[in-house]
Amino acid sequence: MKTGLKNTLFWTLSILLAIALLYYFAYKANWNLVLKELKSANLYYVFLAVSGEILFLLARVVRWKIILKPLQKPLSNSNLLKATVVSFAVSGVTPAKLGEVVRPALLSRMEGVPFTTSVASIILERGLDLIAIVTLWFIFIFFGGKDVSKEASSYIVVLNKLSLLIFILFILILPLLFLYVRRKSVFEEYAKKNKFINRFSLIKKIFEHFFIFTEGLMSFRKKRTIFLLYIVSLIVWGFNALTCFFAPKAVHLSLPWGSGPLILTLSAIGASIPTPGGVGGVHKAIYIALAIFYSIDEEKAVSAALLGHAMMFLPSIVWGCLYFLTGKVKLKEVKYLRESP
Repeated sequence: MKTGLKNTLFWTLSILLAIALLYYFAYKANWNLVLKELKSANLYYVFLAVSGEILFLLARVVRWKIILKPLQKPLSNSNLLKATVVSFAVSGVTPAKLGEVVRPALLSRMEGVPFTTSVASIILERGLDLIAIVTLWFIFIFFGGKDVSKEASSYIVVLNKLSLLIFILFILILPLLFLYVRRKSVFEEYAKKNKFINRFSLIKKIFEHFFIFTEGLMSFRKKRTIFLLYIVSLIVWGFNALTCFFAPKAVHLSLPWGSGPLILTLSAIGASIPTPGGVGGVHKAIYIALAIFYSIDEEKAVSAALLGHAMMFLPSIVWGCLYFLTGKVKLKEVKYLRESP
């Protein structure tokens, strides 16, 4: 199948999925009441929700720089921020988080960091994201779960098991990660001397790229760095949890503090559905958190979900558009980087 036709089919299916999810999300709602709720939104809480998202982006830049510190190469904060914001802007309007391809490609072009190393840092980020979100979920379970409605007990059980499974997998993978990081030089030396590997140029090239790729793992050489990255990751997603907490308050919902980590966790699951900007999936996730876990009525839950989704995605989209409008990043360049990194 040709690339153009494949892309068209992918976009068509993604948009159709988003439409189906949006319909499933709000087909029962009275839209006159929903619009009334949105028009009367408290701008103070809207400001706080947007601020949480901006701080979320800035904190990601700080964490990314810590991850790339072992390269011993001075990296521009401005370029790291630019690559981060543009990638989130692209992910906010395209399906399947295509912006995650743009981010390492932009960093490689602007800072000369090997593309495979940049990709490795993104993969490590995703692992840290998962750990942080699971941690916040457990904080909700232990300290905020008592505030949910009785009807939510079955959902709590399912999500509890899922979180426990992820935690067990992490515990199993962590020792292997430490072993590789500590023995990386041994693996490299073995590959250089191995006659079979050196006999075939393709296999040799694969190993060379693999070792470049795993340079991103060097952030995990020191225990102090591991702990620092974990704390920064909690701060990163703590800011996002603030957005999740303040957005419903903007439509006059009084929710306990635990709603922030809960909405965040479910939104992360909803965002994994390959629709443009998480449309439909994130909306339904926020709706479930409010309607099922806190027994919020239909119109309030729908209006809060619409506003919450907007607060999570619009700041980076608007910020990214400003980069495009000022010429700091070319739209054609991003399209090229996404297709041919």
